[in-house]
Amino acid sequence: MKKTIFMSVLIFLLFLSPLLPQQDKMIVIAVRAGIYLDPDLESPIIETAERGAILSLLSTERIREDWYYVSFYSEKKFINFTGFIRASAVEVMYDVPEVEEEEKEEPEKQLKELEVVEEVLFESPKNIQVLLEKTNIRAEPDFTSEVIHQVQLGISLQAIGKAGEWYLVNLPPDEEGLIISGYIHQSFVQEIKEKR
Repeated sequence: MKKTIFMSVLIFLLFLSPLLPQQDKMIVIAVRAGIYLDPDLESPIIETAERGAILSLLSTERIREDWYYVSFYSEKKFINFTGFIRASAVEVMYDVPEVEEEEKEEPEKQLKELEVVEEVLFESPKNIQVLLEKTNIRAEPDFTSEVIHQVQLGISLQAIGKAGEWYLVNLPPDEEGLIISGYIHQSFVQEIKEKR
């Protein structure tokens, strides 16, 4: 019964979606467009969107001038993906207002504002599980930061803190017993609830 209600609501929302405001939406104009794990053509493709697919734009700013950070619902896997798509493969479904010259801030000031991400350490570590086949652990909580390690689908990690949308995790000790910490984006993992 619950499944029937859920499917009915889902179908209703799909039919209603064209009537909803198109702010922060993009449409795929390429025949097939890859959604990448990172804004890099060498990065793994986590999902492929067909022409006409609607994507949610998660950041109005382009990343590395040629990428958008988007969210996409996969009807094959029944899961929401977040990733990066080439700007040439999509078209924005609304106009981004132009910023007047006097409103533009100096790039250094913008960078300083972006860098202010409060890091919170957890009282006790949280267990998280990787949701993608290959996920990058980065040196800093930023998609442009250096990749220090890669983890596989289903791997459990201990999160010791969070910085914005990024979990701070301890990696398993290396051969010398050294524990390295890095950051993994929250959209690539899920928290494992403790059984009581």
